[in-house]
Amino acid sequence: MYRESETMEKKSSFAAWKEIIISLCAFANKKGGKVVVGLDDQGNPVGLKIGKDTLEEVANKIKMHTDPILYPSINVKTFGPGEIVELEIPESDNKPVFAFEKAYVRVGKANQKLSATEIRDQVKRYTLPDFDQRTLDKDLKGIDLDYTAIHNLNETSFHFGKIPERRILEKLVVLKKGKLTNAGYLCFTKENDLIPNAVIKGARFKGNTMVHFLDMKDFKGNMIAAVNEVFDFIQRHISMSIDIGAKAARDEKWDYPMASLREAVVNAIVHRDYTDPGNIQIRIFDDRLEIWSPGLLPKELNIKTLLSENRSIPRNRGLAKIFHDIGFIEGWGTGFQRMAEGCAVNGNPKPEFKEMTGAFVVKFIRRPASEGISGGINEGTSEVINGGINEGINRTLEFIRKNPGKRVIEIAAATNIPSKTIERWIKKLKEQGKITFNGARKTGGYFAAEEE
Repeated sequence: MYRESETMEKKSSFAAWKEIIISLCAFANKKGGKVVVGLDDQGNPVGLKIGKDTLEEVANKIKMHTDPILYPSINVKTFGPGEIVELEIPESDNKPVFAFEKAYVRVGKANQKLSATEIRDQVKRYTLPDFDQRTLDKDLKGIDLDYTAIHNLNETSFHFGKIPERRILEKLVVLKKGKLTNAGYLCFTKENDLIPNAVIKGARFKGNTMVHFLDMKDFKGNMIAAVNEVFDFIQRHISMSIDIGAKAARDEKWDYPMASLREAVVNAIVHRDYTDPGNIQIRIFDDRLEIWSPGLLPKELNIKTLLSENRSIPRNRGLAKIFHDIGFIEGWGTGFQRMAEGCAVNGNPKPEFKEMTGAFVVKFIRRPASEGISGGINEGTSEVINGGINEGINRTLEFIRKNPGKRVIEIAAATNIPSKTIERWIKKLKEQGKITFNGARKTGGYFAAEEE
């Protein structure tokens, strides 16, 4: 029942109160943990009897010898002929925690003293503002911004009107005293050359191992544009099947549910740990697609219950606000359930969630091959999907007929198709004379030619 581990320590009595405090400190600097007093090394009860003031004295000693002060929960339980006491402490939000003026961390079943370098790293990490709230050293004038991306916000939910770009950035709370925050930079720079670990990496591998690359790409633009660019890359390297039903209805399905992939990509961008030097990686294999996001889940979330109950705990509040305001996330913590629902509808197994080598990984398993007409964008060599491109163009035309005056970003959002794909299809429709663009460049939209 009680086995020593990275989150569990046993002591026979409170005579070892110094070691107990050190263990609580080590737990607080790691994942949290519990010290159980009243058991021998084999986990057998020793018949501990708790004096009248014992627990109060222990609590006072913990208070006197920890900084910041630890307040463990203390529970007394009857165990065999005597009692045991459980002292439990969660992971601290204010690290490093010191005991007797030294900092410890739990490693396996042992408490190890933090080195001066490790203490400095923790102080830097836990006392600085959140990564996306920090400002760049460069002045705004020294940054090449994507003004199209800023003004495109008017086409979604902001409706700022005709105000300067600087005022838009201030309203988004990404401009502080003339300097752009990391969140603002990542969302609105033309090319990311200041935060290299925020570059997203995509790769298509041959087979099911990471031995031979068939294609790879680095996405160095801003995070908002990267969502669609990543999708274009994915769609070039997976297939779409077309099932013909009894009434000749076309049922188009990709190898993976596109809405679920989009949710996972956006989740990785918004919630990854940007203090980790690694990059988000999109790994495409023959049998699966994996999205690797640097950093582990917040301590409040249990990876085993992600598909049942969880809540939104944004690590990067600035990024989360921008992506929420443009409609890319909803902020209720239901994204994992939507990923699973999308897989079920598309015929894929449930997505798998894992924490591996300091990263949070979402793995999508390729859906079984369909008996219908199938084909795809094989290893990036073709853009023909057995009629899928023409079908996409026709569906775009039908959408414009039913929703005249819409712009590319609005069509992409409504159809859940990447903007660059919509742009290619619209170009074809314009060449065919089937649609026209009416109105001003920033406020106009597309209309079916016969509805002019």
